Amino acid sequence: MKIECTKEEFKTLMDLVYAGNLLINGTRLQAERIKNYSDMEQMIYKMAEAFELGDLVEYSEEFGEYMPTHEYEEDEFNDYIDEYDTSVFWEELVMRLARRDALNYAGDVDQNVTKAALKEMQLGFEEKYQEEIEANGLMNLKIVRLEEEN
Repeated sequence: MKIECTKEEFKTLMDLVYAGNLLINGTRLQAERIKNYSDMEQMIYKMAEAFELGDLVEYSEEFGEYMPTHEYEEDEFNDYIDEYDTSVFWEELVMRLARRDALNYAGDVDQNVTKAALKEMQLGFEEKYQEEIEANGLMNLKIVRLEEEN
């Protein structure tokens, strides 16, 4: 592969490839990785030296692949990844808790509730959870275990 760009442009490309592969393969075991994405990441990392960015990746004999250095993993662009992760966490938490509560209400109170009414109920719960989390974060979130019946 031949890429013609500046050092800064190549660094941006590396960041995008790193973030993309992290999203796609970050939770997979090595044997389960989606190969064309991890292969592309390796191709880009291999080219880093040619763009004077060799300090951001290193070849690991143990794993047989190029890996980001600690310096690269501490790069400011990782703040974008952290921001994304945080946003997804809160959105998913609110949505899942609201969905759970709407379904529980429907199962306990009105088993004939329409999908539209269930969605409306979920949106109401989402709004309440969003307000609570914005005000208190996880402070008031508790896990309540049901006691086993004898």
